[in-house]
Amino acid sequence: VGGGWVLRNVMDKVLGRSSPDLEVQRAGELRDVITSLGPFYIKIGQALSIRPDVLSPRSMVELQKLCDKVPSFDSKIAFETIERELGKSVDEIFSEITPEPVAAASLGQVYKATLRETGETVAVKVQRPGVLETVSLDLYLAREAGLIARNFPFLTDRLDAVALLDEFAYRFYQELDYNLECENGLKIREQMKILPSVVIPDNYPQYTSRRVHVAEWIEREKLSQSKADDVGALVNLGVITYLTQLLEYGFFHADPHPGNMMRTNDGKLAILDFGLMTEGTDNQKYGMIEAIESRLFRDWPGLYQS
Repeated sequence: VGGGWVLRNVMDKVLGRSSPDLEVQRAGELRDVITSLGPFYIKIGQALSIRPDVLSPRSMVELQKLCDKVPSFDSKIAFETIERELGKSVDEIFSEITPEPVAAASLGQVYKATLRETGETVAVKVQRPGVLETVSLDLYLAREAGLIARNFPFLTDRLDAVALLDEFAYRFYQELDYNLECENGLKIREQMKILPSVVIPDNYPQYTSRRVHVAEWIEREKLSQSKADDVGALVNLGVITYLTQLLEYGFFHADPHPGNMMRTNDGKLAILDFGLMTEGTDNQKYGMIEAIESRLFRDWPGLYQS
């Protein structure tokens, strides 16, 4: 699928073609290739989109479109999924719902709706059809390739691709269970109450299943695209928020791409999507605290020990 993209990049190198516009064009082509390959590869693209050590800023901007601008699937299928998963018709649950998704990402797409029972405005996330089977096949093939690579030590001396894929798969399958995402959201919302300028949307377990998730709708804009004067302060607040999750609770959001970091209309930091979370042990927390302390005081032997 990506052969043409690779060939064009090779020809660019051979012919010495280089310009900002061409870089953006090639990054957009890479995004299209990743999108055509499916959810597993879109997740990899999302991870690359926040890696300035791997990609240029222009390329990162293009790949960040994978966070919420992936082609959507048919809304008729989405509404059928809602009805099958929740056991009621869409009209019974929602008094209003957008006919088309307002955002679409690797695993699902989101609709804006109003709960008929309470009148609250909510975000309704519906999982893509066949995503479990597609991801499972891609993971299997990638793992088989990793097993073959183990026969060539020069490929695996510094990286055990199989172990990495096993950990990735474990987290990926967790993310496919929206019931778990709902539980994570409720837990982190309670913990983050100590930071009043951080907004975590409420979750609705009674309207959630493995493939449908309903959460509070928050009016917002992407932090990475905001022109507001307080963006710098919100970025600093984001650092404090993640350190609080990591060092205070040992339970933290592990998917901080630009599609999940928002500025609310009243100038607060909103964090979305808690399908991918990680927990740290007490030993890990204390080790990180000691490492930070050693770094602050330039205690290099202590930093090495930590």
